[in-house]
Amino acid sequence: MVGCALAAAAFFDLDRTLWPCAGEKAFAYHQFGTGRLGFKQLLKVLSLQVRYDLNLIDGSETLKRRILSELFSGQLVAPNLAEYRHFFVQRLSKMFFPEMLEQIERHRTAGDRIVIVSAAIDFVAMPVAEYLAADECFATALETHEGLFSGAVTGSIPFGETKARLVKEYALLNGIALDHCHAYGDHWEDRHMLEAVGFPVVVNPERKLLRHALKKNWRNQVLRN
Repeated sequence: MVGCALAAAAFFDLDRTLWPCAGEKAFAYHQFGTGRLGFKQLLKVLSLQVRYDLNLIDGSETLKRRILSELFSGQLVAPNLAEYRHFFVQRLSKMFFPEMLEQIERHRTAGDRIVIVSAAIDFVAMPVAEYLAADECFATALETHEGLFSGAVTGSIPFGETKARLVKEYALLNGIALDHCHAYGDHWEDRHMLEAVGFPVVVNPERKLLRHALKKNWRNQVLRN
């Protein structure tokens, strides 16, 4: 009797894995260049990053929540979404690593589900998922109220161990065997997601993740755009 093939998925981080930039940061600089983001706001965001680098802010998730609050609290939802979609089509959609686009198509041809798992905000990640025809997208959801961003995050941020939890929950709900799955990431905190699957791949990894990957004998892809 021939057994049925087990369902599998390919889980992809977004920033510096599918493209070489940080989508949120690129959009923030775009907004500054067009006058939609004030100098004081940008300076506050940069100062928060400096404080984090000096270990004056506890943890990446805390930093992200404070930056998102600074950037979006009280901002209109619709104009931001419309402006980002235009920015994505005109610029970011042309920045994907060609090798990663080819890799996605290989997974799709093999019957794997394509899943984006990113700490990027939802309106940055969702156009990517649509463009790539992904089966699912997990991202940071911004809270809205009466057409305005509150500056708060709804639910958890897909970062670190939370990424791995989301991957495991998705696999359980969809009858997917994680030891048949691939995952792609660049950041040290992506190791949790990478360790959850049978075929982890590091993409342009930062130094700490590269050392970890070499010890684990994980596949390493070095890409240039």
